[in-house]
Amino acid sequence: MNDLNASPANSAEEADPGRGYRDPSPSIRYGQSDTDYSERLLELEMENSRLHRLVAELLIKNQQLRKPD
Repeated sequence: MNDLNASPANSAEEADPGRGYRDPSPSIRYGQSDTDYSERLLELEMENSRLHRLVAELLIKNQQLRKPD
């Protein structure tokens, strides 16, 4: 027979914490201030803009490489 151990230490959440349930509002859960939230939002917006520029540059380089000489 199968020897199944149902203890929490062997659960999928314990093995990989990123796969478990994530609270959609961590600022409420952890008491994050509005300032911290605003700063984090600004950081994410800046990173998003940087990634958009990077993708655009890579698309241009890709087009140039595919262009027949």
